Amino acid sequence: MKKMNVLKVVLVALILVTLSCKKAETPVIEVKPAFDLAEARTAIETAGETFVIALNRGDSITLANCYTTDAKMMGPNEKSVIGRPSIQQKFTGCIKAGIPTFTMKTIDIWGNEEMMAAEEQWAFSDKDGKILDSGKSIELFKKEDGKWRMYRDCYNSDLPVAK
Repeated sequence: MKKMNVLKVVLVALILVTLSCKKAETPVIEVKPAFDLAEARTAIETAGETFVIALNRGDSITLANCYTTDAKMMGPNEKSVIGRPSIQQKFTGCIKAGIPTFTMKTIDIWGNEEMMAAEEQWAFSDKDGKILDSGKSIELFKKEDGKWRMYRDCYNSDLPVAK
């Protein structure tokens, strides 16, 4: 009987030793790349350049693609234009009506990996370079399909409201 108890103790000890020698599984930890603010700023400046070129070319598709699918364009003296298809339709109407030359200057860009903001100054001028309207805007950008796109676009003129 003692041999049987000793055998049981040895067997249990062997099982414990075997289990303790088994390599522990290393948990898989997903490492996100560090947020690069300079890279995000460059991407947003490039998006601004794309916007200016598309507006001056009268390209409503490229303009609309500067926005997220759920974007809001909030211009002065009108209701917000919501969603990429509606924004494209708005630009199509403006282009058909005739748009003077558009310029835009970035004042500042800030934010984090979830949301970036840009402060801009803009102007419309005629073919002789005379400023017809100028103003400022704040755009919020978020990533969609790997690209920084406008999520909110709020702009207004520096000119007084016409009476």
